[in-house]
Amino acid sequence: MLKSYDVTELRAGMKVGRAVKDFDGKTLIKANVALTGEMIDRLRGKNIFSVYIDVTPDDYKPTAARQEHLLDVEYMACYRTCFSATQNLYYGFANTGKLDKDELAELLRAENIAELCDDGAKSVTQIHNMKRDGDIIIHHALNVGILAGIMARWLEYRATQVGELVMTGLLSEIGKMKISRGILNKTDKLDAEEIAEVRKHVVYGYAMLLESPLRGLKNVLLGVLHHHERCDGSGYPSALKGDKISDFGKIIAVLDIYDAMATNRAYAKRNSPFDIIKVLYGDALAGKLDTRFVVVFIKKLLQAINGSWVGLSDGQRAKIVYIDDSRVTAQPVVQTIKGDFIDLNRRSDLKVVALLTANEAS
Repeated sequence: MLKSYDVTELRAGMKVGRAVKDFDGKTLIKANVALTGEMIDRLRGKNIFSVYIDVTPDDYKPTAARQEHLLDVEYMACYRTCFSATQNLYYGFANTGKLDKDELAELLRAENIAELCDDGAKSVTQIHNMKRDGDIIIHHALNVGILAGIMARWLEYRATQVGELVMTGLLSEIGKMKISRGILNKTDKLDAEEIAEVRKHVVYGYAMLLESPLRGLKNVLLGVLHHHERCDGSGYPSALKGDKISDFGKIIAVLDIYDAMATNRAYAKRNSPFDIIKVLYGDALAGKLDTRFVVVFIKKLLQAINGSWVGLSDGQRAKIVYIDDSRVTAQPVVQTIKGDFIDLNRRSDLKVVALLTANEAS
């Protein structure tokens, strides 16, 4: 029998049940090979999240929640530092009309934002579970920036491209600093005039950046301007289609939707990754989102959350033990805390409703 193990759970002597391959399809370790400590260290350096191990039925026992999915002190301290820096950048821009390049550089320092982008599984779990006290716009911008850093790595971007995509995510909401707080904080349905005003945030942001030290970074500026455009022409502000939309705009569009659906808001509850995947893939099939970026994001996301703890719609808690990432809409096979295995692809009456922290799973 095969069981998916998080890389942090691997031990020397375990027998690989399925060949381990990198993102390019290159075989790193063949099937039926016994792992060594050196092999495990090498896997951790290759951004491999999980490995299928050949086990006996006795090995299939409920396992403890992974500690790295806690809202741990170090992660949250780093997040708060980045939140404060992002807020200072946004509010300073709003008050002076100028972007403080030193504050932006501080935010992008390796030990800050890069730390939050380092572990895709952890970052996604935090995004789904953390309380967003304070300015929701700043939280959203920061989380889109974090997802952009993860996505850039999944796309194997060069260092300069990684920095620019992260910057685009972080600045994607900055135009909202020009919009009335009364509109932005409204919990009732917006009227047509208010919707039109909110949609101007991309134009406001683009115009503000044109007057900033970032004016020469075309990819960043177009990413901010285009992230609400849709490939079928149904987006805004210019109803652009297809290749008229910048790649950064197309990527941030996917990440913007993901974070918006992953959190509790006044008008909507948080969704599970699998609910959001259905929406993203549906939008790709409908021609709204670029299929290239949606498929990469979904496939890598599924790999990242394999092994995570989840809450099911019947109230049970379970751990994901297998996801067929060759099918972007595949549901996981989970193991409940009682030790039962459930293939959610065969259960129309049961689904994942949330990613859980270790505290929730225990």
